Amino acid sequence: MKVVTLLLITFLFVRCGENQESINPKGKDLLPNFFQITGYAQGTTYSVVYQDSLERDLSNSIDSLLKDYDSYLSAYVDTSLISQFNNSEYSPTSSKTRWNNDFLDLEIKPDGIFEDCFKSAKEIYHATDGAFNPAIFPLVQYWGFFKGEIREDASEIEIDSLLKIVDFSDSMINLYNDTVSKGDVIFGSTPVIGKLNGNTKIDFNGIAQGHSVDIIGSYLLSLGIINFMVEVGGEVLCNGVNNKNTYWQIGVDKPVENSSPGSEGFQFVVTVNNGAIATSGNYRKFYEKEGLKYAHTINPKTGYPVQHSLLSVTVKADKCADADGYATAFMVMGVEQTKKFLSAKPELGLEVYLIASNEIEEYDVWMTNGFENLISK
Repeated sequence: MKVVTLLLITFLFVRCGENQESINPKGKDLLPNFFQITGYAQGTTYSVVYQDSLERDLSNSIDSLLKDYDSYLSAYVDTSLISQFNNSEYSPTSSKTRWNNDFLDLEIKPDGIFEDCFKSAKEIYHATDGAFNPAIFPLVQYWGFFKGEIREDASEIEIDSLLKIVDFSDSMINLYNDTVSKGDVIFGSTPVIGKLNGNTKIDFNGIAQGHSVDIIGSYLLSLGIINFMVEVGGEVLCNGVNNKNTYWQIGVDKPVENSSPGSEGFQFVVTVNNGAIATSGNYRKFYEKEGLKYAHTINPKTGYPVQHSLLSVTVKADKCADADGYATAFMVMGVEQTKKFLSAKPELGLEVYLIASNEIEEYDVWMTNGFENLISK
């Protein structure tokens, strides 16, 4: 689970504004034709900065992309595709490669947004041995974390019962290219999602913001725009250069309790060259137990909140969906398991920055060598 309120990511050169705003150069070394679009989506804010010699206003297009994204993947929109799936009690036919024809109304739309996010989630689920698990949604609801709370009257029997449906394995829930028909009429091959247990529910909150950032980035590239920064809820994708003709610089707040975003300066500033940065967990929402602070994170294998002191993970990756998903998984793993994971899987190319609390009310920091090289001195 990813906590809803993330660390503030601050873009060091951009100006705030409503809709689209021109960022006019004020010196001979600044690049022209940069624009910023800001707005609200997915229960948070977004900002897109891009250079376009054609001076196109993309505010309506980007706003539409994000609204359309919610129609697929927001568990808080009753009519979304993921909500339809969660509310469905259908079961597949006896063949595990062919699902009940009644799933026709859950057919994945041709643009593949749901399918692409689902496949990315599956990859991270398998790579992390289930530490990242979108099927954890029933446990998130049970514990009340989506309300920023923690349940005090948790029942071991109820949790054990929920663990039976918190299963994102291929045999329990999967996406298939299947021939869909009703009666003698064959509609052709289409991607269809199915689940073995009607009570299983999924939520891509731990990857969706990052994935939506990638979607906008792909859209900008399709328009021939190569210099841009996209941010949704603190998840960031950078490409090319900024209006100072340098790589993008991203700052993350210092971990000061009860502080407002941006009020205490930066914990670090990283230079990003064609890649993504995502942060999971936060310093501002946690619960305390025996003198230690714990982020609101549920272990999908035990059904209980994690019992380690890792408060925040920042991940650098090529795709924002990967940075987002792995940051969520590392919040489950904790510091030592995350270190072992990164050591065992260097092929993933992840750079990571961890912040944990300790018994003397201070913060311990650990980072990969590659991440340290990204930090602006």
